[in-house]
Amino acid sequence: MKLLKIFLLSQIIIIAPLLLSFAEADNTKKCYSMFRPLQNVALKIKSAGGTWELFEKREVFRKHSIVGLHADSKITYLMVNIDYLCQSQEGIPVNEVAGQLVPTMEERGPEGFIEYYLTLAHELNEIKGWVKYAEYFKAHQNRKLDISQTKKTIENARQYFERYKALATKLKTTNDVEGAIKDGNALIEDIVQFNNEDPLLKQANHENSQIPQVSNLTNVADEM
Repeated sequence: MKLLKIFLLSQIIIIAPLLLSFAEADNTKKCYSMFRPLQNVALKIKSAGGTWELFEKREVFRKHSIVGLHADSKITYLMVNIDYLCQSQEGIPVNEVAGQLVPTMEERGPEGFIEYYLTLAHELNEIKGWVKYAEYFKAHQNRKLDISQTKKTIENARQYFERYKALATKLKTTNDVEGAIKDGNALIEDIVQFNNEDPLLKQANHENSQIPQVSNLTNVADEM
């Protein structure tokens, strides 16, 4: 009996990490299963040109099409941020910049990293910014998000997708110019506020804001 208990315990120890990895992957799937229906609402509208196109199509709305342009932009920004939350449930995704900077930092260390990019004719201040980001990424790469908090964020976001759909419907089926402008402007302002106040969206904004502008870095990589 004692040997059986030891055997069962050993199997649990072996299997537990596998179960954890499945659970982690499952959190990403759960996130996307909640997000996809909302995303599809917006994508259906955007695939036809968005609310900007709906403003432009009809003369009664046309001179106010800038409202549609901004509404499309804000709903896209919200979709990008929520998609990022789904991607990053179990850690910060490796983006193109991190994919190049972090391995170089690990291989050469901070001083060697700086020396290496100086020889490639980059400015010192720019390189120091890359060092800072590589260190930030390494320190935070394995942070976790709470799936229950992610669910709350997505549920709170639902109203904005519904309002975006309602705006599109109003533009297609009514001549209510004043109402369309009012609804569009309110939607724009409320999405901005939501992105700035929701804890996870604030975190997404912060993490992505750490990525340095390195437009010429990939060119260097291509030349190597």
